[in-house]
Amino acid sequence: MNRIYILLLSIILVSCSNDDDSQSQTSALNGEWNLVNITGGFIGMDQDFEKGIIVWNFNESTQKVTITNNSTIDGVYNGLPSGTYPYAISAPADADELIVNENSLGFLELTSNSFSVSEQFGDGFTIKFER
Repeated sequence: MNRIYILLLSIILVSCSNDDDSQSQTSALNGEWNLVNITGGFIGMDQDFEKGIIVWNFNESTQKVTITNNSTIDGVYNGLPSGTYPYAISAPADADELIVNENSLGFLELTSNSFSVSEQFGDGFTIKFER
């Protein structure tokens, strides 16, 4: 009988999930990021941007992102216009999702010096950022 209790306790402890995962993603996202590339869409766009042209500054404490979009390229999708927007990271189905101004930008892949947001599942865009 004790073996059954130990087995059940082990299963319960192993199956617990960590709710802090999206919080650590938010912390890693904090700070200034340069939008460097946008690919995808129906037309198969692949547009590079120089660092400093489009800058997103994430503020973890206020949960807001300030976007400075100085792109002058006409007819090309270049993300959101300049402004300050609320943001959140949601984690449905084991994939972190970046939500800006209550709109999902896609799935988030984050490293220490870069991140991308991909909505390729719906013929959308992949947006790449670097520090």
